[in-house]
Amino acid sequence: MRIKWYKVVALIMRDFIIFFKSRWRVVEFFYFPVTGVIIWGLFALYTRDFARETGLMVLVVNIFWSFAYICQSTINLQMNEDIWSGSLKQVLVSGISETEYILARIISSIVISSIIMIIMFFVALFFGFSIEGKLEEFFYLTLITLISSVALAIMIAAFIIFLGRDYAFLSWTILQLFILLSAPLFPVSILPLPLQIIAHFMPFTNIFVAVREMVRTGFVEESILTRALMVSLVYLFLSSPLYLFAFKRAKKTGKLANIG
Repeated sequence: MRIKWYKVVALIMRDFIIFFKSRWRVVEFFYFPVTGVIIWGLFALYTRDFARETGLMVLVVNIFWSFAYICQSTINLQMNEDIWSGSLKQVLVSGISETEYILARIISSIVISSIIMIIMFFVALFFGFSIEGKLEEFFYLTLITLISSVALAIMIAAFIIFLGRDYAFLSWTILQLFILLSAPLFPVSILPLPLQIIAHFMPFTNIFVAVREMVRTGFVEESILTRALMVSLVYLFLSSPLYLFAFKRAKKTGKLANIG
């Protein structure tokens, strides 16, 4: 099906208007990530005399953690607002396809989360994090984190459409579980054996391995980045048909008419 970009752009503009009119969302997506970086930045300064590497590692991991949360939750919370306000049906009845709908959410999320990522990055510079010699690795890790977060958001959207509006809480809970199982601040070997197996299938595990390596050595092995990208793409390729199937099923069963 051909995507009508003027409809996508219209949805994106609508998202930005709603976003900046919602004070709580501006606070949540700008205030908390930036203050989080400041808190862990001060921790990095405190530990620089006896555990400098650890302090910086926690700081940079927190940046990517926050970036993943903002990217994923922005997509899903925009969708939840349409469901809670009852406007989802109106949007879809207007001729916008489910693909155009999620694509607009993804693009607006990328713009918002990228702006916040840049802000967090510059704040981190004041606390001793240097990008010198790491710019390429930082860029690739940001891109892979973006892909993973978008894939997870599409998957969550599919679950909400398939299961109903009562499962909207998945928008702000699933990522935390995925992060926990991805061993953000420690090696996967620390986890119990069953969780180690699960961790290898998490989209963020190799990302955090790469982040820790980048802070510790200033270099990331290409094999780690490749594994991280491959897992992220698998999630993206699996989540997209799942989302379309959920919409098709919801239309067939009549659940879509009741959900939003």
